Amino acid sequence: MLGALAATLALGMLLTVGTRRLEDRATAERFDRLADLVSANLRQMVIQHLALLRSTRSYLEAEDGKVTPSEFAAYIAELRLPENYPGIQGIGFAPLVDAADRRLAESTIAEAHGRAVAIRPENGEHRLAPVALLHPLDARNGAAIGYDMYSEPVRRDAMIRALRDGTPQASGPVTLVQEITVDRQTGFLIYLPSRTGLAEMGALRDGGFVYAPFRAGDLFRAVLGALPPLPLTVTARDPGSPAQLLFDNATAPVSPRLAARAVTREVEVAGRRWQLTLTPTAALTGLRDRTATITVGALSLLLLLAVALAMRSLSASLESARKTAAIAERQAADRALLLREMQHRIKNHLARIQAIARQSARGARDLAEFETIFGGRLSAMAKAQDALTREGGDGSDLRGLLQSELAQVLDAGTADEVLAGPDVRLDVRQTQAVGLVIHELVTNAMKYGGGFDRTDGSGAPAEGDRLRLSWRVAEVARERWLELDWIEPAARAPRQGSEDRGGFGSQLIKALVEGDLGGRFTRRFGPEGMAVEIRFPLQGA
Repeated sequence: MLGALAATLALGMLLTVGTRRLEDRATAERFDRLADLVSANLRQMVIQHLALLRSTRSYLEAEDGKVTPSEFAAYIAELRLPENYPGIQGIGFAPLVDAADRRLAESTIAEAHGRAVAIRPENGEHRLAPVALLHPLDARNGAAIGYDMYSEPVRRDAMIRALRDGTPQASGPVTLVQEITVDRQTGFLIYLPSRTGLAEMGALRDGGFVYAPFRAGDLFRAVLGALPPLPLTVTARDPGSPAQLLFDNATAPVSPRLAARAVTREVEVAGRRWQLTLTPTAALTGLRDRTATITVGALSLLLLLAVALAMRSLSASLESARKTAAIAERQAADRALLLREMQHRIKNHLARIQAIARQSARGARDLAEFETIFGGRLSAMAKAQDALTREGGDGSDLRGLLQSELAQVLDAGTADEVLAGPDVRLDVRQTQAVGLVIHELVTNAMKYGGGFDRTDGSGAPAEGDRLRLSWRVAEVARERWLELDWIEPAARAPRQGSEDRGGFGSQLIKALVEGDLGGRFTRRFGPEGMAVEIRFPLQGA
């Protein structure tokens, strides 16, 4: 007795632990998708900003140096950068001139802005790349006018790469010149060489850089703000300059349990690779994410209790049987047979439940969908078991089994009208398999609107769209085969490139028909809608 209880307890623990692992795997996969979503949004936003820089350069080069500073300012104003391109601080132009032309450059930039401008800082470089224009020209961007970006090594490296490759190149992390408030953020710049400058700028018309400064914090907040609230924090760094973080929105220390579930993503940003570390928050999982584990654990305890009660009853019966040797021997044999049958059926049911749990977990996008699919399939098993119980436990009537499944979507009269076929007896294995198959077909029909939601105005399905479910018994290679046809006129083939209708449900049907029943399963779409053919041998039924 203790051995049986121990085995039942071990089996229950195994199922509970297995379900917990499935839930953890589903949570990890869901978090991976969230991480991919964040990195993809960042990548898309960077692509938009790069396209904006390229279009600005094309605008300057197409006009062949005839764009004036005022026209450039009007062009940038029309873009409405804060609304349409969040994260970017502005778009500017920096001419590339010889150090000997410093004074000429100062006077030209000063004339464009109507105020004195000094190029800063002074250094020994033979080239200058001062900020000549930067719009929108607010107080922050105005503080950058005249700053020689070529004098700073990190910016200069990005400019040299841009000149060498002729492509947009991002700098490493820097502190922008326009960080004039207490709210300072790490910044970076993207440079795109231009062979043409602006009109009314004299010697500065011969080319330079179209560029954009970015505050990394604003950029990442724009990326995250375009998404619904996510249960994660983001830390971003440039591996080429690891000492200075680009962004970190964690507001508290991360627990080791959550840190162990962090994932990394790499995103290319104009010639540099950023590394994103995405860490889940406590909001990623909750009680709802453990519903399956709790349910399986509770069922395991109930099973253990049932086995314990059965064992207690068996012991009492054996004690009574000892009073009469003949009766005791007969009762012992009967109980042993009953116990073996019970254990056999329990193992079969648990194996099937475990397989259904795995199949449902693969097809579900999240835990809520898993609960719906898993619960529906368990309900189908229960209905099939009810049919067996009503008819003695050794088989069931096919028509009654089908009516039981269709009763969830059709009234009794309508359900009887769509059924056509002779009386057929199914054995235990066939009853369980056919019950699950019909459940999956009914579920798919409800999910995709295949014949239950289109009516003729009286509440009943329209005549041309009505589901038809027929069967017959045929002789195949000297064996009796059941041929069952499910015709769903309202169903249509999935669009090219879309997910195949049914998904994992179709895989489950195929596995049941070909594996459990040893038969064949086909599905096709045509003018008559969707036609499902199920064929399997009836020997033993």
